[in-house]
Amino acid sequence: MTNTHIKILSDQVANLIAAGEVVERPAAVVKELLENALDAKATRIEVEIKSAGFQSIRVTDDGQGMNVEDAQLAFSRHATSKISKAEDLENIDTLGFRGEALPSIAAVSQVEILTRPEKKSVGFRMKLSGGKITSKGETGCAAGTTIVVEDLFFNTPARRKFMKTHSTEQSHIVQVVELAAIAHKRVGFKLIVDRRELFNCPPTKILSDRLATLYGSALPQNMLPVEREAGGIWIRGRIANPSDHRNTRLGMRFFINQRPVEHRGIAHAVIQAYRTLIPEGRFPICYLFFTMPNHLVDVNVHPAKREVRLRDEHGIHNLVYTTIQNVLQQGDLTGSKPSSLLHISTSKEKPSRGAINRAPTYSPQSLPMGWSQDRVKESIATYIDGRGAINRAPIGEEPSAEVALRVIGQVGRTYIAVQDEQGFFLVDQHAVHERILYESFLQWPRDLPRQNLLLPLTFELKPSQTGLLTEARELFSEMGLEISPLGGNTFTIQTQPDQFPQGDLIAIVNEVIEWLAETGKLMDKNKFREKILQSMACKAAVKAGERLQPESMLALIKQMRALKGLPTCPHGRPYIFRLSWDELDKIFKRNYAG
Repeated sequence: MTNTHIKILSDQVANLIAAGEVVERPAAVVKELLENALDAKATRIEVEIKSAGFQSIRVTDDGQGMNVEDAQLAFSRHATSKISKAEDLENIDTLGFRGEALPSIAAVSQVEILTRPEKKSVGFRMKLSGGKITSKGETGCAAGTTIVVEDLFFNTPARRKFMKTHSTEQSHIVQVVELAAIAHKRVGFKLIVDRRELFNCPPTKILSDRLATLYGSALPQNMLPVEREAGGIWIRGRIANPSDHRNTRLGMRFFINQRPVEHRGIAHAVIQAYRTLIPEGRFPICYLFFTMPNHLVDVNVHPAKREVRLRDEHGIHNLVYTTIQNVLQQGDLTGSKPSSLLHISTSKEKPSRGAINRAPTYSPQSLPMGWSQDRVKESIATYIDGRGAINRAPIGEEPSAEVALRVIGQVGRTYIAVQDEQGFFLVDQHAVHERILYESFLQWPRDLPRQNLLLPLTFELKPSQTGLLTEARELFSEMGLEISPLGGNTFTIQTQPDQFPQGDLIAIVNEVIEWLAETGKLMDKNKFREKILQSMACKAAVKAGERLQPESMLALIKQMRALKGLPTCPHGRPYIFRLSWDELDKIFKRNYAG
């Protein structure tokens, strides 16, 4: 007799596996319930969560409701009213369609559903525990559907160990509701978190009104409108002026046929369109809505429907790139808030950054043999690690025990030109000052002395970020920043580190909160300290485009010389570029007779 190793899984185990694919975290439950409410033609949706959704999630809508038979079938696996045959998968026009959401949610929680079609006078109520019906019957309730999910993962406690902190999980839920509210602006949305109303968005026809209701002053002003049609595909939305940018991709939001999606190709196209207009390592802010025939997009490639596949990926990439580029070239980029880091010109020529007219740049082919990125790194290492023999003294300087040094001046109000015994080098004034300050800040004590601000600074966060700041307030306080809530999404900064020279404190807090939302590294105190010190150094450093006096340039260069083995800013960008005397001679062919 042969022993078989293949077994048919029980319904309980199969349901738990399906739940693991669909219900990754509390936010996934909210997303699935919102999609069902929107598919039911709801005009108003209310979401209430407690303890980041682990204690309870309640979603109430005024949609079509369900009769008794449909309500019971909805909790059966692979049961759906939205498709019936394989061909339907090529023309999906609903948000939900898999028929796995409700049974997967019910498999790992306690669920209650109350539902009533508008034409019925009596509703239906049913309770489930771990996917099993425990009670059901008629009840009085409003038209529409309410689903309550409690004690999430009660029968799979190991799943909870892989969850993030409550503030992180809460922020994911808020983002889900925000994105649904942006995608469906004609639907009213209310979000209540631990009995506190986080936002209440009335229905609207205007995107900017919905964004303002959600984000208030946290939303960049003077966003540029986008609208273009090509080949039956519409692109609409808003993009931020290049002076408004973020240190993460969280400000880039895409919607295809009213479905919030992630798509690397579209994101790449947007980033490339901004490439020469924002600093490296920063990301644009945009809300782009695509309307296209359903057969051109495949939404059936991810269990949670987060990612989609487009039939013409290359064509969409080009369409997005050219559309955004045209808007940026034709839009009024001067109406944004001033930025000392960025100088924008609508012409194809780079804008002037001073009275000095710069000579044309040499192409790589015109440089001497052996010139490469490796050679640049080598010259940097030579400068940092050893000063070499003094072959000649710069004009006007006498050789001395201290290495001779002459600051020639400022180039483009961004780079400091310097001559020493080895040759000539350029220093990025912002990057080098950033490194100098960062190394100084690293010497601060762990619990920083602070000073009260004469006028507290008031700022707003996105609703999805308030929980993160609330949990991080103690860590900010250890860094000298006392932050107090004023109600809703508004906070004030009361103090700053006693030794902090100057800088935009609100921008520092915003940048760190965005980093927390992206990485979820709140509990790593060392990482948090490094990040906030990096942000402080960046905001306090002199900026590109800032005119410096000769004594200030000389002071920066002298401090730079103490940075042994540290030729980059805290973000990893090099701050020095050197040409030795020999390399200069080769460029001008002074090593040849004639």
